Formats: sequence, structure tokens, C-alpha cells
Amino acid sequence: MFYCVSLSVNLLHIRYPCTNNKALRTLRGNAFSAMSLQFLIILLVLASDSFSLHTNHKEISSTLREKNLGKLNGAHLKFAVTHYPPFNVLSLQTDGNYTDTGSTPMFFDWLAEKLNFTISYEHIPIEMTETKYRNMGDIAILLSLISEKKVDGSSRFIIETSQRKKLTDFAYFMWAEPFTLVVPRPGEEPRLFAFIWPFQSSVWLLIFIAIFTVAFVMTLFSRILSLFASIDRKLPISTLRYATDYVMYIIKIITNQGGDVTFRHHSFRILVGVWLLFAFVLVNSYSCTVISYLTVPKLSPAINTFEDVAVSKDVELILLADSVIRQQILDAESGAMKILGDKIRKNPDLISNKNIKKIYARLETGKYVFPYSESFCDNFVASQFKENGNSRGKCHFKTSDHLSMTTFWSLPLQKDSKFTPIFRHALITLWETGLPLCWVKNSVTRAPKCFDKIKPRVTVERKVPIQLGDLTGAFFILGIGVSLGTAAFLLEKIQRFSFKTTVT
Repeated sequence: MFYCVSLSVNLLHIRYPCTNNKALRTLRGNAFSAMSLQFLIILLVLASDSFSLHTNHKEISSTLREKNLGKLNGAHLKFAVTHYPPFNVLSLQTDGNYTDTGSTPMFFDWLAEKLNFTISYEHIPIEMTETKYRNMGDIAILLSLISEKKVDGSSRFIIETSQRKKLTDFAYFMWAEPFTLVVPRPGEEPRLFAFIWPFQSSVWLLIFIAIFTVAFVMTLFSRILSLFASIDRKLPISTLRYATDYVMYIIKIITNQGGDVTFRHHSFRILVGVWLLFAFVLVNSYSCTVISYLTVPKLSPAINTFEDVAVSKDVELILLADSVIRQQILDAESGAMKILGDKIRKNPDLISNKNIKKIYARLETGKYVFPYSESFCDNFVASQFKENGNSRGKCHFKTSDHLSMTTFWSLPLQKDSKFTPIFRHALITLWETGLPLCWVKNSVTRAPKCFDKIKPRVTVERKVPIQLGDLTGAFFILGIGVSLGTAAFLLEKIQRFSFKTTVT
């Protein structure tokens, strides 16, 4: 190209010999500029083609890798599994082998078909954890087997932490949900003294103080007036007689029984009038609410948060030794979790090194609460209803409100495993299908009655009468009164008989 431009310039100089040198230099400069621009355009085109070829090659390579990523070419993998309902439910068969009927096998059936591999399970039943592994918890056993490369991974989901990442790889989360508490369902408080519930204890105290104060003032007035009475009584009335009569009168008024007493002085009339007004307000306030307290069951305060557990005297918190929430409570520096952590440090027995079965046994006593995944807690509540409470129609346990934000349970594999990116990609695809939510929901035991937040309305054809159990307190007080009256009658007769014997 440079030769052609030089030749054209020389020919131009021959054709026009009169052209001066300055014009010739200008012409040559323009020619070189055109040549440089064309050369730059050619370089840009070549660079663009080369980048496009490289990008296409990279995309093709990436596509090929993604296609190959979903294939393990029939590899055989071994996964360890422990009893962890509803995700892993180990059952002993008649042939001595164990089967897993939880939701996790559905995950791995899908993965095995997607990634083209075969799978076998190392079942670690409860009996084996108690005899072979002694004081090791389920999660500690699984992490030990994976780190020692005895299995390729664990089919039980485990929360990823920095310490656990040193022992194993975590491909991707297989399940996500918050923590909740398994707590005993609040029971009905005894209604033996339900008739005193409409008023607080301080109100009852002031009522009794008012009764004796008014009786004392009336007795004082009567005693003083009797000293200035013009009528000479042969048998003067004693102070005790005055007090007894006035107390009985005041009680009759306040219990709506009525009564009469003769007053000839304005001071008594004012005092009694004020008491009648006071009794009117008091009696009507009590009468309007006592029926509801007698007929409507009153439940004990429910436990929904760690704050409730910290102040409760009826239940204690138990934890699994290798759980993440145990470490969070023990590391807490303030609040309810700090209080619970201090209690656990004083009572190490509240931390269980055993398996889920031991946790079940302690929860069934109704004296403990246990924090864990929501599905686990819901499954425990429903299973207990099916086993124990269904015949009586009662739920003995409930789940609390959420204790934390959503927590992620991941798939653990061997450290630096070549399968980790393959399973990560496959699990992302699995979550996009929405199948895990369906599998886990269907594996949880059903007991809708135990999870109703609002009691459904019940249509009643007729009014339900007040039952005997609603008035137990009233009959109890009546029985005490009759017994005391009978005892007083017998004492009077014994005293009179003794007096007659002494005289004769």
C-alpha cells in the first residue's frame, strides 16, 4: 500500500512539473494520513473478530462444562444418616436393616437421577449411637465420619459454621427455616377459687379492711352513746355483742341478703348510707364478671420467647451439645439468653450429648422446652398428639413464635471434594423447582388442631348450663362453713354438759 501511494505521488509530480515543493509535501502528507486511517480501521476489525471468536469459544466451553457438570458418570457415593424426623426417620425392618422414610430420601433420589450416580446409606440408628459412639452427638458423629473419609457426605442437613468448614465442604443449603421452641401447652388453672378472681388480692384486702373499719366505728359510736343513755338497762349490751351484730349486718348488705337495724341518730344513718352506696357499686361490679370467671377456663401464661423461659419457674431449657443455638446461648453477654446461659453453666445436665430420642424422652415429661428447627418442633407436637392425646382430643405441646431469622441447613461433603461444585449447581436447580417445600411439608405429621391460632366458632343450639365444676369453690366454702358450725355446736354442748356436771 505504501508503494502504491509513493508511485502515485511521483507520477503526479511528472505530470505537473511546475508544481512547487511545498504543494508536493502537502500532497504526500495527506496521502500518508489516509493510509494510517485505513490501517487503523483494519486493525480494529481484526481485533473485534478475534475477541468475538474468543468469547464464542468461552461460551461454548462454559456450556459444555455445564452439560458435563450434571453428570457423575454412574459414580457410587455413600452418605451417612441419623434419626432426625421429619427429614430422616429411621425404622428397623424385620430383616434387621433400616429404612429412611423421611423427606431427605426424596432429595437424594432427585439428585441421583439428575447427576447420574448411585447412592448407598450408612444408617446410624439410635442404638448404635448409644453403644458404639458413647457420648458423641449425632452431628459430631457425622462430621467425624466425613472428615475421616469413611463416607462421602451426610444426608442429614447441617448448619454451616466456620469451625465445621475446616472439617468438611458445604455444597449448598438443602433446607431453610427459623428456630422455634417446643413447649408444654398451657394448662387450665384450677377453678376451686374461681369466685375470687373477679377482684385482685389488693381489692379483697381493702374490702375486708373496710368491713371491719365500719363495724369498729359503729361499735364505737354505740358504746359511747350507751354511756349517755337516759334509759337504765337492767342488762346492758356488751361491746362484743355490738361488734358481732354490726359485722353480720354489713356482711348481709354486701352479699345482697339484706338486713335491718334500728338507728335513731344521724351519725349512724350517714355511715350506713355511705356503706350501702359502696356495697351497691361493689356487688354489681362483682356480679357482672363472676359468671365468666366461673364458666370460661383460665389458661396459664404461654411460653413464646426466651424471655418467657428465663422467668418461668415451671420449665427449663435443654439443648443439644453440638447444636449452633447452644453456642449462641452460651456466648450471649446480655438479655434473656445470657440468663439462660448462666443457668445452663450451673446445671450442665441441661446440655444433652445424646440423640434425638433422649430429647424426646425429656420433653414428654412436660418440664422442659427445646429450641430447634420449626419442622422438627411441629413434627414432635403432632406426633405426640397422635400417640398420646388423640384419644382424648388434647394437644399436650405447642410450638412458640419464631426465635430467629431464617437459618440455612446445608449438604456436607468431604473436604476439597471434586463433587462439591457439581452438587452446588444441582441443588440450586432443585430449589428453583420448589419441590423441597412440598416434600418437607408432606413428611411432617398432621395435627391441625394443635396449630390453630384462633379457636373456630362453634354453633350452640342451646345455652350450656353452669356445671358443677364451675361452682366447686362455692360448695367448698359451704362445706367448710357447715363443718365449722357443727364443730362449734358440739363444743357448746360439751361445755354446757361439763358445767352441769360441775354444779351437781
